[in-house]
Amino acid sequence: MDQTFPDDAWKDSFDRLLDPLPHLRELNLIKKNVRKSFNLDSSVENSNPNILSIDNCFLRSTRNNHTNADDKLSITNKFGNSISTPFAKRFPDNLFDCALSPIGGMKLDGFLPKDLGKHGQQRKSKQVNFRVNTVSPETSIDSFSMSQSVPTLNAHQISRRQTRSSLVLLPGKWRKSLRTWCRTNHNEISGRTSSKQCLKPPDVKSDDLRVVRRNSRKSQHINRVSEYDLQICYEKEVLNYCGQTKPLKFSVAYAAAKMLNTCKIGEGVYGEVFKYTPKNKTVSNVVLKVLPIEGSSLVNEEVQKTFEQILPEIIISKEMSALRTNQTTSTSGFVDLYNVKLVKGKYPKHLIRLWEDYDEKKESENDNPTMYTDNQLFIVLELKFAGTDMSTFGFQNAEQGYFALQQVTLTLAVGEEAFQFEHRDLHWGNILIEKTKNKFIDFKLGGKHISVATKGIQTTIIDYTLSRVTVSDCCHYNDLSQDDDLFAATGDYQYDIYRMMRDELKNNWSSYSPKTNVQWLSYVNSKLIDGVKYKSINTNVHKTYLRKLKAFNNIVLNFNSAGECGQYLCNMN
Repeated sequence: MDQTFPDDAWKDSFDRLLDPLPHLRELNLIKKNVRKSFNLDSSVENSNPNILSIDNCFLRSTRNNHTNADDKLSITNKFGNSISTPFAKRFPDNLFDCALSPIGGMKLDGFLPKDLGKHGQQRKSKQVNFRVNTVSPETSIDSFSMSQSVPTLNAHQISRRQTRSSLVLLPGKWRKSLRTWCRTNHNEISGRTSSKQCLKPPDVKSDDLRVVRRNSRKSQHINRVSEYDLQICYEKEVLNYCGQTKPLKFSVAYAAAKMLNTCKIGEGVYGEVFKYTPKNKTVSNVVLKVLPIEGSSLVNEEVQKTFEQILPEIIISKEMSALRTNQTTSTSGFVDLYNVKLVKGKYPKHLIRLWEDYDEKKESENDNPTMYTDNQLFIVLELKFAGTDMSTFGFQNAEQGYFALQQVTLTLAVGEEAFQFEHRDLHWGNILIEKTKNKFIDFKLGGKHISVATKGIQTTIIDYTLSRVTVSDCCHYNDLSQDDDLFAATGDYQYDIYRMMRDELKNNWSSYSPKTNVQWLSYVNSKLIDGVKYKSINTNVHKTYLRKLKAFNNIVLNFNSAGECGQYLCNMN
């Protein structure tokens, strides 16, 4: 039976066969030009059509894709069980580096971009890209990778998740990338072009102010005291902890002649980190953490900390370090604090040169220290050098990882017993590991002496910025109750832990709950299973201890404290 067509309809159908693209474009099935998401406002997505074109969409990695069967299985398992973005090392290079990728361009916290520096080195990109989480709560992979089921969400939580986009961050240090997102998100919404325009002094009140210091240190007396007793001169207290009566001159206290083999080894939102060998001293290596305080100028687009805010961090650092010599409850697992100094003045010239060398090689994200004036105050923490962080350390096998977990667990347990200690930010960048010739490491806990095999490595816990302790009937803590952006972050199990802590503490960050240490131990354990680098993965000892780590992974969240976890692990030896 003959089929008739309206006039010119056959021509239109024939044109579609010859060149379907124009018609597909009319249906919005093909976009000629798109760009990677840089903000969380989907209404401006792809608003600049000239950044990336469809020609850039093809995966460069397909020309060099040599993923083996085991890796493909790991990828499948990771998607099936994990929370957030799959672990990067399981994939071939540039897997998500394409114009249409939902996870493109995330180069944060040690992940190197593909562009090269002046001398051919790979350089850290200052551009930070984030993606919009458009997954519904019911189908979200934003759940933790444990055997336990995800708690049921109430209507308010579901509504909040549906209306709030999530921030995707890579594992490890998060403060700098979170601050960058806050500035970016504020600028995109408000239309401002300069990130510094959205920053104001803390006393300025503004409904649209996006970047303020909300998670600041607080101290709370447990026993009721009079207002007179609470009148504290924080500057005097800081000087007492430093053993000083007045600030020292920066250029004199840390003159080049006193420091050998000096180099810059890192940086943070609040300061710079250097390493050196003291002249005429028995200590081999000292780490300097230099923090500007009490100044009116912004540093790295952040308001400087005050004496009141820095004092609890000094107290925590001193008390945790002193546990190595405590007669009843002791551990050497917290970073050893040699000294604290309050200094004043411009940065020493030799440290400026080291900062610029670091900037030349790795491209610093911090402001150049030449900005400081003669009146600038600094707190300088002198710390023992304790090795490489867990994210980059190369373990021999899972046996080393298992005994490293024991060391971290017992260190937290000692902190719980001595000071009601909760670390609250124990990601793998805050666990340092170094090789040791000692066969055992000793702990004193619960009136007992405990020795743990080192298996050739020693662990050290660092960075107490978010930590909570009780010292002399005073609770020192960091209030995160208003820091909603941190709890919206995804990208790793790490960011689920912050939400789990908030639920455990009921958003009351002054309260003590050692369960938060257990939650971080579950994170550390998961990294030891499928995150860290192992050299000998085909040996029987590796497979045996990997099974032990996985078995602990299934029950860890049933414990209520690091002390309980430590008792279980010691009994399993």
